[in-house]
Amino acid sequence: MNNLVVIQKRQAVTTSLQVAETFEKEHRNVLRDIEGLLKNEQTQNYFSKGEYEHPQNKQKYPMYYMNRDGFTLLVMGFTG
Repeated sequence: MNNLVVIQKRQAVTTSLQVAETFEKEHRNVLRDIEGLLKNEQTQNYFSKGEYEHPQNKQKYPMYYMNRDGFTLLVMGFTG
C-alpha cells in the first residue's frame, strides 16, 4: 500500500495496514489496539472492519478502516 488516505463510502479514511506500515508496528498489534478502542461505544463509529487478501498466500485477513478521529485516537496511543 502506498496511500495513507483512501476514499471509502465518500469519506477519507486510512487502514490499519497503512498505519502499521507507516509507524513500523506489527499489524496484529495495531489490530489489538483498535479492538481495545472499540470497547468504548463512543469510538465505535471511527472504525469499520474490512479484510484484505495477502499477496503471497491469497488468504483473507482482517483489517480496519478508520476516519480521522479514529486515526488520531489510535496513533496518540503510539506517541503518548
